[in-house]
Amino acid sequence: MLHKICEDRSIDEGSTKLFTVNKDDHNLSILIGRKNNILFACDNYCPHRGASLSKSQLSCENDRLVCYLHDFEYNVFSGKLEKIPEKWKDQSQEWKNSGDLMIYRIFENDGAIFVDIP
Repeated sequence: MLHKICEDRSIDEGSTKLFTVNKDDHNLSILIGRKNNILFACDNYCPHRGASLSKSQLSCENDRLVCYLHDFEYNVFSGKLEKIPEKWKDQSQEWKNSGDLMIYRIFENDGAIFVDIP
């Protein structure tokens, strides 16, 4: 189901914004951003330990969102975990386990941004 989120001019290049979407009487926190002039949308929660990704930063060098809590890096377009920092190499494998970001399809139409939330 498509949800209108905001006007397209609301999301600047290299930035993210947090939005709340009501679906089936539940509020979902969706992070929307623009990287290399391409929009992306994902859950606001890090799949590693649940930190709020709205406090995190987009990488300057690549298409990654770097979680502020443990610096795990996720690709904003595929959702895949791409890097775990060396400082965590001695942690247990269980602690280092992480799923991928929940990515949503996103569209621009007539100056507005829409997210497809199944």
